[in-house]
Amino acid sequence: MQRVTIEAVARESGNHGKLSALRRQGFIPAVVYGRGMTPQPVAVPVRAFERIRRTTGESAIVDLQFEGDKTMTTVVQEYQVNPIRDTYTHVDFLSISLDEPLTSRIPIRPIGTAIGLKEGGVLEHSLYELEVEALPLDIPDYLEVDVSDLGLKHSIHVADLKLGDKVKVLTSEAATVFSVVAPVIEEAPPAPEEGVAVEGAAPAAGTVPVAGAAPAPAPIESTAKTASKK
Repeated sequence: MQRVTIEAVARESGNHGKLSALRRQGFIPAVVYGRGMTPQPVAVPVRAFERIRRTTGESAIVDLQFEGDKTMTTVVQEYQVNPIRDTYTHVDFLSISLDEPLTSRIPIRPIGTAIGLKEGGVLEHSLYELEVEALPLDIPDYLEVDVSDLGLKHSIHVADLKLGDKVKVLTSEAATVFSVVAPVIEEAPPAPEEGVAVEGAAPAAGTVPVAGAAPAPAPIESTAKTASKK
């Protein structure tokens, strides 16, 4: 995992008005919690947090630097976003130790072009994240999987992935990561056979009704009568 530093300030727990004022000042209300510690309300600059999310993705070791050279080593556990303004409204930081294993999810990316595509196949990406456990600095930012040798109707499973002895994979080994499958072709509906009448259609001239079919309605005679002349 990448390691970054962001300046942070301690804050007091406040009501909605205080939190709104904090956001107007360019900060995101946050909290740091972890094993054996009391949750600590903090705030981090919006721009600095946005820059970290852009450059490190979903996982990174974040050192919160406070005034007086106090530092807290954390990871982003959860964050909330305003769905209308698309801005961060709150962040949860989990305090961690670099000497203790950490559970995390890392993204999976394909590289190469599967040979099965030349045979008309389609590459299916079934598993996008891998759950792993390792010391924080040993957790990779992402995992690249070479799919070049993947032929038609062949698959790559979690058991086939290589992450080294320092990383323990928690995802089921039987889970499929990538596979090349035959494309699904939708068949057109069969055309009606020649000579078979379509329901609701008028019979063609000169055709003979099918046995058991309802007879065609007789023409309606005009009921109007010509007035007699006196």
